[in-house]
Amino acid sequence: MSDETKLKLQRFWEHFTYLIIDEVSMISKSFLAVLSRNIGITKTGCKDANPRENVFGGINVILSLYEPINLASNSLDQQFGRSIYEEFKKVVILKDQVRVTDPVWRDFLQHLRYGNVKEHHVEMLRKLVITNPDCEPTDFSSPPWNDAALVTPRHAVRKQWNASAVRKHCRETGARLYICPAEDTIKGRPLTIQERYGVARRIIASRKDRRSRFRALPDEVEVAIGMKVMVTANVTMDLDITNGAHGEVVDIVLDPREPPAPEGQTTVHLKYPPVYILVKLARTRA
Repeated sequence: MSDETKLKLQRFWEHFTYLIIDEVSMISKSFLAVLSRNIGITKTGCKDANPRENVFGGINVILSLYEPINLASNSLDQQFGRSIYEEFKKVVILKDQVRVTDPVWRDFLQHLRYGNVKEHHVEMLRKLVITNPDCEPTDFSSPPWNDAALVTPRHAVRKQWNASAVRKHCRETGARLYICPAEDTIKGRPLTIQERYGVARRIIASRKDRRSRFRALPDEVEVAIGMKVMVTANVTMDLDITNGAHGEVVDIVLDPREPPAPEGQTTVHLKYPPVYILVKLARTRA
């Protein structure tokens, strides 16, 4: 650890007296050892201190959930991590489970945790598939299904779902759909003809590369006042504007150069990106 890194960590941990580690079952014993060692260095300022005598720099630590995963290796960090875990003597067992209220689903999760899923659990899961004839009829026009969120790892499905959802929102609320174009610049100036040609060639080449296509920014963004949005990157941790935060668009301020849209036009293709889009998040620390 460099002196610069140690100084930054010392400033960060200076006033902290408690550390709560959630989902500790996802942390290996070796990671627990490295975490303890680094915090110990930053709290004491001594790089050569015995980590076994200075566990977590003396701060209070609370572990949430189950014991750490057990890796096969038997390194020094693994051994040290196990000894740290065994130092926790006070255990609080929460018997009132409030996160999952469905007894059938809770029973499935408990068996899944220990790799002991039964045949009736599998049958239960199969009946949740909409295309299964035994699945209970689902009315997507009534709550809670009319406000459901889609979770998918497929990029194409996400794009189609978002396009369909914003149009459904506009039909139901009468909101105007704005299609905002991307504006490419280099050091603040517009692209030359040669540079535009180079960008076009790169776009065509990226369409053949699956990974590049996923990383590329879209050429157009569809927005409407009242539509729901979600943050997909950690913007600022202090204000809780992080990956997964959600809210809705409350205002769209257009570029002054934008010509007025005809009265009654429901879809507007903008010539310039909006000046800004105001989003009200459901929860922040602001």
